[in-house]
Amino acid sequence: MRSFAWFKPNQIRIPIRPFTGECGVARGLPGSFSTIPPYRTGGNIDTKYLTKGSKLYLPIECEGALFSIGDGHAAQGDGEVCGTAIETPVVVSVRLTVIRGESVSHVTSPCLLTRTEDRSSTRYYSVLGIADDMREATKQAVRQMIAYLVQNKQLTREEAYMLCSVAVDIRATQVVDMPNYTVGAFLPLNIFANVETK
Repeated sequence: MRSFAWFKPNQIRIPIRPFTGECGVARGLPGSFSTIPPYRTGGNIDTKYLTKGSKLYLPIECEGALFSIGDGHAAQGDGEVCGTAIETPVVVSVRLTVIRGESVSHVTSPCLLTRTEDRSSTRYYSVLGIADDMREATKQAVRQMIAYLVQNKQLTREEAYMLCSVAVDIRATQVVDMPNYTVGAFLPLNIFANVETK
């Protein structure tokens, strides 16, 4: 049974799909940083696809990583366009694993293994581009997806780029945490004959 929140009592109901908007590790730069914009190491990524059962891959830039998580959301639309979701306290369980080596060399900004909101059996591999320009964030996401496909699916760069054009969905997942935008590139894993979660 699905849970709902009422937007207007007895008129509009919003499906509950809890996630944490804040997931990230410390930047590899000295100084203090605002927690409002997301960075290439995660942070306030506000990506509604980071739900129960998802995996998040983050590039580590400093010793100890300094992982943080929070900003519970019960539901949110892509983009979080007015600056807020249905905010809620959450209790989460996470498993942290350090992965080293060539198998994760394509992880230069947050990457997810997830399902879309329809909760279908289709799993997606998603990469997030984060920049102060929407177009640049999109380019980052596509470039990182190409790197993933070359490294993990044995495609040439040209084949990977063509596959991005015909099978990868581009979504603005966060547009309010200035100065940075977050754009996700979502690859359905069921398009591969040998479906993997790698």
